[in-house]
Amino acid sequence: MKRREPDVEKVIFVCEDSLDGIFTGIYDAWDSRYGHENVKLIIESEETMELFARYVEVVADGEKAEKVARTLKRRLGDEVFEMICQAAASCASEKADALYRVVVKGLSMSNGKKVMDALADPNVCRVFELSRQAGYEAHHLTGFIRFQELKGGILFSRIRPKNNALTLIGPHFADRLPQENWVIYDDGRELFLMHQAGGYWGLMQGQALNEQWLADISEEEDQFRQLWRLFTKSISVQARENRLLQRQNLPLRFRNYMPEFTQEVR
Repeated sequence: MKRREPDVEKVIFVCEDSLDGIFTGIYDAWDSRYGHENVKLIIESEETMELFARYVEVVADGEKAEKVARTLKRRLGDEVFEMICQAAASCASEKADALYRVVVKGLSMSNGKKVMDALADPNVCRVFELSRQAGYEAHHLTGFIRFQELKGGILFSRIRPKNNALTLIGPHFADRLPQENWVIYDDGRELFLMHQAGGYWGLMQGQALNEQWLADISEEEDQFRQLWRLFTKSISVQARENRLLQRQNLPLRFRNYMPEFTQEVR
């Protein structure tokens, strides 16, 4: 009589909700050599604990994340890498494991650059969908973000996106405002996107937002707000107003952070 082999233990890697965290999780899960079918990658606090599974905490490591990024760019190409990064910025809870499965699939193909064409694979389909959603929101934000000028010449904006869009919009505003000191604050995640004039942009977390500092606006700021509201009001044609189309093109959740919707014209 053959002896029954013991069941392989399921190992769940728990990573932080960041690009470095997910890439480190991909590195550790792959390097564990438990077998791709025996591991799972999740975001911390993503779900309730599973029975008969071992949990491994992943500590974000910039060196490991950079190794994964280099491999993905080389083997899967820049286009697929960009889609993976956009999907990693999604607010979806299951994104980490879907990304891991797509990376495994892509690196197993003779031409990994075609991995996102395999939409019959549910993980590829999900990553494609998450990438599109996050990229679409980031594209919206580049047009709807409003800066206010504080004393000292710093430009500040507050947003509350569904997805972690700061990393996606950073290159856009660094290119548009290269000689300005500016800050974009994600109100929901308490995360700052900061740019130094003539320098680079980066993310910072852990600092409380000083509301008193935000109230100290420049002398011209209030005047510009009023002029902007007057302009948007003057170009509006009331007879052709279409509230449904407005909400489609400009979601209501964006309007709390846009001066033309939050202040009355004097």
